[in-house]
Amino acid sequence: MGLIRKVVWGFFSVQPPIFGAVGYWLFTGALERKLKHKKGNKKGYEKSTTSIGTKAKKPKLEKHTRPPLNFPPELLNKYEPLEFLGEGGFAKVFKVKRKSDGKIIALKVSRLDEKAKRFFLKEVQAWRLLNHKNIVKLYNAYDEPLPHLEIEFVDGIQLDGETIRDLGKYPKPANEETALKLVRGIAEGLKHAHSKQVYHRDLKPQNVLITSDLTPKITDWGLAKVGAVSTTATTTKGLTLLYATPEQLDDETYGHTDQRTDIYQLGLIFYELLTGKLPYQGTSPAVVMAKVINPAVKPKPPSHFNKALAKYDGIFEKLLAKRKEDRYQSVEEFLRDLGLVKKLEEEKKALGKEIEKTKTTMSITTDSKELKKLMSQLVEQLSRNALLHAQLNDKAGLINALEDLKAFSKEHREELESAIRQFKLMMRESVPISKSTLDELRVLLHRVEKEAEG
Repeated sequence: MGLIRKVVWGFFSVQPPIFGAVGYWLFTGALERKLKHKKGNKKGYEKSTTSIGTKAKKPKLEKHTRPPLNFPPELLNKYEPLEFLGEGGFAKVFKVKRKSDGKIIALKVSRLDEKAKRFFLKEVQAWRLLNHKNIVKLYNAYDEPLPHLEIEFVDGIQLDGETIRDLGKYPKPANEETALKLVRGIAEGLKHAHSKQVYHRDLKPQNVLITSDLTPKITDWGLAKVGAVSTTATTTKGLTLLYATPEQLDDETYGHTDQRTDIYQLGLIFYELLTGKLPYQGTSPAVVMAKVINPAVKPKPPSHFNKALAKYDGIFEKLLAKRKEDRYQSVEEFLRDLGLVKKLEEEKKALGKEIEKTKTTMSITTDSKELKKLMSQLVEQLSRNALLHAQLNDKAGLINALEDLKAFSKEHREELESAIRQFKLMMRESVPISKSTLDELRVLLHRVEKEAEG
């Protein structure tokens, strides 16, 4: 009877939903009554179900249960289907009530072909290692009677009467505070995964679920990589092109995927949250791919869309660098710079007021000794300002600060002009300010300050 059920369900499941469900219910109900009549009211057989790492007996199949929305009939004795949540290339997801304890969970059910089953079960290898508030919980994994995962149900947020359960459907651009809250949460989830040597490699808004208080939770670890071992035969299978990284599209040029692949995709999500757009778009997949892998094509900085976002321009130069070596090398490094932006912005505003105050005082001072003292103070303030801009990777602000310093230096004027040319070139080429460049700038600024003191 089990084989007959599968064959019959395979036929009816490809029919329109209502016809398929009704047809299956009527057909199998009639067939079961006929078989029972022949066997003398014999009770329905039981099948065993095997959890990965455990074995458990499957309860009796409930008779005459109508499978809603193509819910697998083999699982009706374990779960009460409540809602169809969606599907991808390898699985369908349902909101269900677990009959053993009444718990509301999400059920991820593999498609029936063998390739999907293999892909689906490998997902467990990565997911079972993770336990973090910003990662959807994996409760149980079973391979019988068909592969399925019991995972945390994420309720979503209500917006304009609609339930939004993932970032793909969340309105963009988001306000800056919301974007920061979401991206920090995703980054914390990634930080945990990377500490376990697990790399997601398929981060996109649709794979980030959100709770009613806007806590992001990363899901779908099917393309994950554990350490040096990929859970898939190829790195690009199942990818969404708009969220693909250069190394996933051209590994010969850009190398293999690793934790920096997740950092790039985190950058894409952050960019879209702030600007409402993606850095690379095109009229065809080939055009998009060409832009992603072409080193000469750079994304527009967020300030192109909103000047108030200029403070993040430098961060995106590193987040979205095509070469992995030019990106943030860890999530911790990114989070540190994100925190630094706020701190430096506050310092920069306070310093700007100090500079204006010093300039005003200089304009009304007639005493030569006091004027020299004020000039030395101003040079020190302008140097600090230049360094703050450099730490923010704000090259436009840095260039302006260096131009101001030129007026107070004779000995180092040429060095300052050379530095200005260098930073203008870096700005045109979207090259982030490296630690070594920052160290060289510190030395130059210290010399200028010493000159002003003398």
